[in-house]
Order: sequence, then structure tokens, then C-alpha cells
Amino acid sequence: MSEPWVEKHRPRKLKGIVGQQKAVQGLLRWAEGWKRGKPYKRAALLYGAAGTGKSVAAAALADEFSWDLIEMNASDRRTMSEIKRVAGVAASVGTLFAGAGGRRLVVLDEADNIHGAADRGGYKALKELIAETQNPLLLIANDQFAIPWDIRMTCAWINFGSLTADAIIKELHRICKEEKITADPRALRVIAETAKGDMRCAITDLQTSATGKKRLEPSDLALYRRDRELSVYDFLDRLLSAENAKEVRAALWSLDLPPEDALVWIDENIPKVVVDPASLVRVYDAISRADIFLGWAKRGQTYGLWGYASDLMGAGVALSRGRNLRRAKFVSPGVLRHYARTRVDRAVRDAVAKKIALRCHTSARIARRDIMPYLGMVFKHDKEAADAVVEELELTDAESKFLKVQG
Repeated sequence: MSEPWVEKHRPRKLKGIVGQQKAVQGLLRWAEGWKRGKPYKRAALLYGAAGTGKSVAAAALADEFSWDLIEMNASDRRTMSEIKRVAGVAASVGTLFAGAGGRRLVVLDEADNIHGAADRGGYKALKELIAETQNPLLLIANDQFAIPWDIRMTCAWINFGSLTADAIIKELHRICKEEKITADPRALRVIAETAKGDMRCAITDLQTSATGKKRLEPSDLALYRRDRELSVYDFLDRLLSAENAKEVRAALWSLDLPPEDALVWIDENIPKVVVDPASLVRVYDAISRADIFLGWAKRGQTYGLWGYASDLMGAGVALSRGRNLRRAKFVSPGVLRHYARTRVDRAVRDAVAKKIALRCHTSARIARRDIMPYLGMVFKHDKEAADAVVEELELTDAESKFLKVQG
């Protein structure tokens, strides 16, 4: 089997990474700090959607600076002992050939997948690793907000944005040239636009379509268009035009949203376009019943009930809407806009709750509900006790300020 083109044509230098100039500049500034000694932020967090060049940039950085590259998938080994054993040693010693003065670039991929009660030790080890590392440390994540607040704040943030179709076409053209393939520009554009900003996906599709050919034509793209997820706006359009339950079910499965989020979008937008009062009653009835099933599924962890909820929010709503509809612009749900505005505050709150829960041997939910209000009063009225809590829980300035406000 031929070598995957994703690896074969991977840029070996940072200047070869297309469409991420700002991210590359930020990564270089951080790395230069290590060449001068130790930077203010010992770790950097590379975050962004899949296929935007995070891992490629990490490997290119190691090659460009002549650093040994040590890679570890954080989601595979998530205990404190494993992270310390593999990454800790690599981050604390020099290299084989350059001695103590040499550098290793330690890369923890999928750093946003260390989660759950069983992995508390993993995040604790990661925090200690960042504080103690004598070598540059990169964390790679798709969702930076899935990483605890106190860890994110110790890192330099470097965002890898979604790639444009033109940036992807430029890279595909380079690969075709190296493979001695003449490609019709229309074929490359179809591949790039279908990839939706994912360079890895685009290169894989190019290899699938062009292997064994000297010329690539649009007619060679038998796999297109790729069955990719619908946007939420496309889904709402289909919900208003679908004629049967099967069509709605397929659209809902193609929507890259959890059921509870899909329901919020439906509840915010669909009732606005329904004119007939009787139809509106049936729509709200389907939405409310879907919400009930989702609640049962979440409380009892009986996720088989999701199927009932999905049919109610999808087919139930679509077949109840009636024919008389008004035009309306779809908008992001108010509750999601509220969550977006308060994301930072909630991240700090959750970080504090996890620290309290770990120290008090309880859940984060109990810590938020029963313990944090009490600590808020302590922070407001007893500075000596508050200082002791800060030291015991290793609270950051932002977390301390949050508890003061709670009082």
C-alpha cells in the first residue's frame, strides 16, 4: 500500500504551512523564548478544529529548531503515573547528543480528552509538568475550553483557524506538482470546498481520487460530494421542507450537534414560522415531549431514550408544522448566546468546583451547590481564612476573585 500523502507531503518547515501565518508567528515567538532561556509561559496550547495543521506545526517546529520530538497522546494514558513517566522524564532532561543543554519538544496531543473523575490525577500531573518542565511543552486540543481553566492560564494560546478553500487548493496544487499529476482546477476546488477547512481530509480525498492517474478531472471525483455533517441552518431548512419521518431522521443524524443542543435550536426557531395555532400547539407538544425523554435519558443514563427524543424533535415537529408558514431568519438560541457571554466565568467556576470536590471527596455539583456559597462568605468576611483556602486549593488570582464575588 502506498504511503499516505498526508505524511509523505507533510511540510517539514513552518514556512510550508499554508493559511496559518498568524498561528505560525505566535508559535515562533514562543519557541524563541526557549532559545533565550525560559519563556514566561513554559507551555503553549495549540487549539482549533481537526485538520488545521496543529500536529504538523509541532513536528515542523521541532525540525526547524533541531529539537528532539517526544509525542504522547494524552487520551491514551490518562493517569498521573503515566503522564509523569512518559512526558515528565522527557521534559526534565536534556537530549542524548546535545547533553543537558539540548532541548526536547514534548507534545501532548488530545489534551482536551483527559476528562472525568478517573482522570483527575492526569490533569494534576499535567499542571505539575507545566510548572516543572525544563523543556518546551506543547498541548494540542480541538476544544481549548475542555481543558481546566488553571491549566489553560499557564499556557500561551495559539489558535489554528479553519482553513479557507483557497489555502487548501494551494497545498493540493503543490502535492499534484510533486506527484506529477495535472489537475483540473475545478476538481481541486471541489475537493477543497467539500473538506470544509480540514486539510487532512482534503489531502486524503486527493490521494483517493488521483492515485494511478496522470490527470485529475472533476469526473474522477466519484466519492463526491462527501457525506459530511449538515450545518444547523441547513437542518432547520430541511425540517421545514421534509415530507416524511425518514427524511427528517437522516437530516438529524447528519447534524453535528448533541440532541439537547439540537432541541434548543428547534425550540428557538421553528415556532416562529408556524402560523396555524393548532399546528403550533402540536409543534410545542412534540418539543416538550422530546425534552422529557432527554431528561429521563440524562438522569437515568438510559441513552436508548435518545431515539424517542430525536423522533419527537425531528419527525414530530416536521409533521406537525402544517403547510402555512411565514418567513423568518434563523437565529442562535438566546440560551446559547448567554452561555457564550458567560463562558469564561463558568470556566473559572467549574475549575474552582473541581478543586473543592477533589479536596473534599465529593462531586463538582455538590461543591458548587453546597460549599462554594459558604466559601464566598468566608472570602468576604475572613481574609486570614480566605488566604488559607487559597493556599490549600492552589487557587489562581482569577479563581480567588471569583469566590470573593460569590460572597
